[in-house]
Amino acid sequence: MKIAILCTAFLALLQVGLALGISRMRWKYKLSVGAPEDSDHPMCRVRTAFSNCAEWHPTLIALMVILQMGGAPSWSVWLSPFAVAARYCLVIGLVTFSNKRPNLARFLGALGTYLSVVLLSVLILVTYWPNPVAAPPVHVAL
Repeated sequence: MKIAILCTAFLALLQVGLALGISRMRWKYKLSVGAPEDSDHPMCRVRTAFSNCAEWHPTLIALMVILQMGGAPSWSVWLSPFAVAARYCLVIGLVTFSNKRPNLARFLGALGTYLSVVLLSVLILVTYWPNPVAAPPVHVAL
């Protein structure tokens, strides 16, 4: 459970970092609202990354925490850092490289995100499906 919580913090820090980047660029380019039309403009790239994170992070956080609460296999805890690494990779691909054509970081980040969501979802289904009304096992930390 602690790894899922730590991963949640890393996703939140990524989101805040992107928000601060948008604020900095608004100041730098003197834009109080909106963004330039050019998709390669740094402001557009950071806004795209922020929006993407705002769309995916709530789902990932919920899946990571729910899975670790429900008595999933012990190895599944490592899906959370994989998901976080994929998100950081995607942001690097969106912010660093041109958005006019694909790049490896963006591709790997997107692929890792899709795989993470599917794997986390399937593991939750497998964990709860046999008896969906039963209470999950209680783990006592000593």
